[in-house]
Amino acid sequence: ALAPIGIIILLGALLLTNKTQRDPSIVTKGTAVRRVPWSALLGIISVASSIVLATDTYYVYQFGPERGLYMLLASSLLLTLFSIRGKKYSILIALACMWTVFGVLVFDPAKGSVNFGGPDTIPTNVPEGVYYNTENAWLDRAVKAWPVEKRTYSIEYGATPWMPTGDSRTGIPFLVNHWHEIVLEKVWLPTLDGEEAVRLDVAFPPTGHDPTKTLYLLLHGLNGGSLEGFVQDFVHRRHEEGHTIVIMIARGLMDTPVVGWDIFHGARTTDAHAAAKVLKEKAVGPNEMLAGVGYSMGAIVLTNYAARYGEDCALDVVVPVSGGLDMRPQEFFKRAKRLWEPMIAFTLRDQFVIGKFGERYRMRLRKQEMLALMRSTDISMIDREAVVTYNGFDDLRHYYSEMSAMGDIPADGNEVGGRILSVAVPLCVVSALDDPLISWKTVAGNEGGRHPSELVKASPNLVLLLTKGGGHVGWPMGWFPWQHKWEWMNNAAHSFVEAVVATK
Repeated sequence: ALAPIGIIILLGALLLTNKTQRDPSIVTKGTAVRRVPWSALLGIISVASSIVLATDTYYVYQFGPERGLYMLLASSLLLTLFSIRGKKYSILIALACMWTVFGVLVFDPAKGSVNFGGPDTIPTNVPEGVYYNTENAWLDRAVKAWPVEKRTYSIEYGATPWMPTGDSRTGIPFLVNHWHEIVLEKVWLPTLDGEEAVRLDVAFPPTGHDPTKTLYLLLHGLNGGSLEGFVQDFVHRRHEEGHTIVIMIARGLMDTPVVGWDIFHGARTTDAHAAAKVLKEKAVGPNEMLAGVGYSMGAIVLTNYAARYGEDCALDVVVPVSGGLDMRPQEFFKRAKRLWEPMIAFTLRDQFVIGKFGERYRMRLRKQEMLALMRSTDISMIDREAVVTYNGFDDLRHYYSEMSAMGDIPADGNEVGGRILSVAVPLCVVSALDDPLISWKTVAGNEGGRHPSELVKASPNLVLLLTKGGGHVGWPMGWFPWQHKWEWMNNAAHSFVEAVVATK
């Protein structure tokens, strides 16, 4: 909004200047002097904002570069006229510097071409929609039974119309959406290695557990737990339908204890299997299903679990939301490292890695590695400096490979194989192509075997629900999104599960 506002103010300043030149008595000298610097500053801000609109990856993805280019030309022309008439030639120097920056941003010297928004970082050949293998009869029936309005994120079906990019669709829901805390029963589950225990927070519906209803196992985000807003939103919505929800708390999070050395890392899937297995054996009726839903890091773990365990996966249907199939491209997602990861990384580093488990990290990391950890400003840096060394991974690429359902195939290849082909239950990946925190490249590719249409052919139980907008764990709805909270995201996951249950 800054760019058009600046253009309007510049235009008004020029018109006023023309009028005062014809009739100097209209404005006093003092007010004229005060007016010039403010108009110049707003003009410079307008040019800078226009450059952002013409070059920002996700704004260009949503709207193309034309809007930004038109406003850049208009604001630059008006600012030039304003500077010449006011004899403020220093403004012209600032304008030239900004155009130089713009040229650096859009010109690729290696290819000798001009690119807006970075074509290598935009899904230019990945249309939004549902991708699945029609030869899988069960999935074909399930997708056809899946209501279109539950799996389509658009203004036509109620998406918030005034949030233009994935940044706003991610940040604003976290600021305005709130739920009252839910009543939880806490149960401790021994891990498969026998040395630790993870906490299961069980949310029973008001009517009590109903073994004829689908039971849900939820995995939360990286710094989260059962108090995350979108987790509480899911629980409230499912309680209205009589479902019991079990939230597995990752090792050490929500101030849970870890007695040994094996604290949380994203490549561990055994805890998810232990939780799913005991729920399947103890709480699910003979003709009912156990569904897994994960968010962000929980989605990554859940997807990896379904791929690694194959036929032994204790879940009947899996819906990861805002996760990834191959996390190796995340290492190079510079935009997230600059804008979003620092906010998460500081909390992770100060409260979890250095705060709660600092002594254990100091025991395994060298002094230089601890110093690098304390200076880390994004998640990849924390993973590289701390998680990799502490847990014995070879390097960051190895860690992200072990974390990923598609981590055992060449990262730069177009062929698909490995453990993603072992998925034996319906696995529906819900992801927004404008996710500003986790790159769309972790889910799909513009061409070859990683293109969604080819990927689902290779892995017949895989479903990809890709939306053009939505952000990271966002998908706001309505003009007043706080009234709907995380309605679309959580209803999309549940409605897919219901379609699978109805057509099994």
